[in-house]
Parts: sequence; C-alpha cells; structure tokens
Amino acid sequence: MALDKEETGERVLAIAEALLNAGGIDNLKARTIAEQAGISVGSVYNLFSDLDGVHRAVNMRLLDRLGAAGAAAMADLSQRGITDVRQRLLALAGAYVRFVEAHPGSWPALLAFNRRRPTLTEPDAYEARLDQLFEIIASVLAGGDFDLDDDTRRIAARTLWSSVHGIVTSGYAARSVRRQADEIDEQIELLVAVFIRGLERDGTFAHAGTTAS
Repeated sequence: MALDKEETGERVLAIAEALLNAGGIDNLKARTIAEQAGISVGSVYNLFSDLDGVHRAVNMRLLDRLGAAGAAAMADLSQRGITDVRQRLLALAGAYVRFVEAHPGSWPALLAFNRRRPTLTEPDAYEARLDQLFEIIASVLAGGDFDLDDDTRRIAARTLWSSVHGIVTSGYAARSVRRQADEIDEQIELLVAVFIRGLERDGTFAHAGTTAS
C-alpha cells in the first residue's frame, strides 16, 4: 500500500538524519534518500523543494528534540524539589552533552548549515526554535537571586549557551575519550560556578566592562 505524504515525509527525514549521523553533511544525497525510501528523487523534492529543505526539516526536529531534553531535565529537578540555579544550569548542560553524544553527525551538520544560512530581516520558525532554547536558560536565571532585567537575562542566557557549546565542541575535538569526558565536565562546572559568582557580585554586567584607569 502506498504511503501517504506525511508518512513518506517522516520516512525521508528519518533516513536523512541517519545519513547525517553516519557521515555528516557530505553524506546527505537526494538519490541515496530516494533509494532507501523507495521513492523517486523527484518525490523527495516534491516534499521538501530541495536538499536544503530536507536538511532544514531535520534540523527543526533536532532543535525540538534538544528543547524537549532541556525541558525534561528541568521537570525532573522540579519534581525533586531542586531549585538551586547552579544545579539546574549543570543539568541543562548535561542534557546538551548527552544530546551531542547521541547525534554525532547530525548536530555538527546543523551547525554547518547555520553558518551558511542567509541573514533574514525577521525571525522565522527556525530562529524561534533557537530562541526557545535560550529561553529555558533565561528562565533558570530568572529563578536566581540576580538583579537582571529581561534584556540582560537574555544576553546572559545566550552567553552561557555559547560558552557551554564552545567547551563541548572543543572537547570532542580531543583525541582521548577519557580526556573528553573528564575535561568537558570539569570545564562546564567551573564555567557555571564562575558565571553565577559574577552575576551575584553586583547583579549586573557593569563590572565586566570596566578597566583600571
């Protein structure tokens, strides 16, 4: 029995994600997807217009999955009555590390895709998903005893996200698996501790930009 459009689309995306995880962005080929899905190359393009459309749809699902992982980590801590900001930020970072480990090819491919995306004048659905990820971090910071306005909290959330991402990315470039596991955790713990201490210092970023005269 022929698959309907929605089911075929889901099958195409599952195959595309598997190809990305297996070999990164260079492994994503319309012909390979079509062959594994049992459809024509034209059918792939009818569903997603072009190969970038396939990749974008895979990325949207990855961002949704990452957001769900972060939300689940926060829900687990809430159920256990844990409200400490440091523990909650470390839990989010841990969820991110596990997500990267579970998507060894598709997540780096998403980052590569983002680097070549055209600059848009207005946020789109893709950008909205990224904003939702930052909002999870911002909501944790909102629960701390920091005197942050909304804009500063938003910047702080993006700064922390970027810093954790940098640690994870550089950590997985290391040759030693033991070094990866040990140093990533240690660096993230140090980062979060220093970050919170900085926010507690005076509740603003004013001190960060001051220099001795």
